[in-house]
Amino acid sequence: MVNTTYPVVQQIINNNRSHEVLRPQGFVIHSTDTPGATAQNEFNYFNSAYRGASAHYFVDWIQILQTIPENEVAWHAGSTANHKFLSVEICEPLGNNASRFEEAWKRTVGLVAEGCVRYGWTVATQVFSHQEISSMYQETNHSDPIDYLGRYGRTWDDLLVAVEQEVQNIQGQNGGDIQLKNLILVGHGPDERAAGYLADFLKAPVAYLDAIQADDLNSAQNIYVIGGSVKPLERATLISGATRYDTCQKVIDFIHTGKL
Repeated sequence: MVNTTYPVVQQIINNNRSHEVLRPQGFVIHSTDTPGATAQNEFNYFNSAYRGASAHYFVDWIQILQTIPENEVAWHAGSTANHKFLSVEICEPLGNNASRFEEAWKRTVGLVAEGCVRYGWTVATQVFSHQEISSMYQETNHSDPIDYLGRYGRTWDDLLVAVEQEVQNIQGQNGGDIQLKNLILVGHGPDERAAGYLADFLKAPVAYLDAIQADDLNSAQNIYVIGGSVKPLERATLISGATRYDTCQKVIDFIHTGKL
C-alpha cells in the first residue's frame, strides 16, 4: 500500500487492463470531466465493461483509489505516455464546490509528492499535465486539468509549487538524506519480471544495474538486487536463484514471508 498523508485504497479493476510491464518515469495528472462522479464511481465505471481507458489513481474529496498497479501500463494519455508515466485522475465536484475541490487538491498533492520522493523524481521535469503530454507527443488532444484548475482560481504552476513544497516536507520528516525507503536493482533480461513483482509489492522504483549511480545507491535505505550474483554494495540484499523461475519463486516467497 502506498504511504501518503491520506490513505490510499487499492481496488484493482478487472477490465481495461493492459498487463504490460511499466517502469514509470513520472506522473501525468488529469481531471475526469465527469462532474460529481467520485473515485468509487470511476472505479465502478472502468471495472464494469471495456472502456479502452484506465488510470492508476482516482482522487476525490473523500479518498484516493488505486485501480492499476504501478508496474503496469494504464491507458490514459496515448501510447508513448502510457508506457512512461503513472496517471492520476482528479475527480471534479458537481457545480462550484470549493471545499470539495480543496480536499481533492490536497489529496492529489500528497499522492504525487510521495511518489516523487519514493521514486526520486524531480517535480519540475517529471510531473506533467495531460495538456503538456498532448503537446509533447501529439497522440491526444486533451488539455486537462488546466481549465478545471482555473475554475477554482488555481494554475498548473500552483499545483507544481504545492507538490514541490510537500516533497520538501516529506524529505524533512525523513531526515533529508535518505529519500527512498526501497530500491530494486536488476540486469536487462528475464529477471525484470521478478523485479517488477517486488517493486509493486514494496511500491519501489526499479533501476538497471548498468545505469545506477553512487548517489542513487546512497539515497536508498534498502536495496534489493534481483538475479545474478553481483551486488553493487555490501549492504544490498541479493535475491537470486539458479534460473529465472527460481529467482521469481524466491521473490514471491520473500513477499509472502519477508524472509530469504
